[in-house]
Amino acid sequence: MARRELSREELFALVWEKPTREIAKDLGLSDVAIGKLCARLQVPKPPRGYWARVQAGQTLRRPPLAAFREELETRRRDAARERAAESFSKLQREFYLAALTELSGRGIDVGAAQPRGSRLPDLDADLRLRSFSSSRVAPRTGSRKVG
Repeated sequence: MARRELSREELFALVWEKPTREIAKDLGLSDVAIGKLCARLQVPKPPRGYWARVQAGQTLRRPPLAAFREELETRRRDAARERAAESFSKLQREFYLAALTELSGRGIDVGAAQPRGSRLPDLDADLRLRSFSSSRVAPRTGSRKVG
């Protein structure tokens, strides 16, 4: 086994299949390096004395490979962003209503785009994220004469 690129799942399977010293020998690394790799990839290692108990004939359970903490944080953050994009802040609501008023003044039908309470109308999720997460512009409240 001369390759050095292992997936997290492959490393998990190896670590629970044979002792770290043997894995390190096969991969040409030290057992400390394997331990550090497991820590970095959040792969649980067998506890101290595990292999002695296996040799003594005990059948021990292997823990499940838990989801990667960074992956969980990313999913949680994305879900929170999406929920936040579904509702208006006070400033965004004013801006949105001002834009609807301007569009209806131009003769464009905006009936389906009216907000329901503090929630956006049913828009594509991508569009909601792009258009409302970065809007920091205050709405125009009056008309200015340029001239």
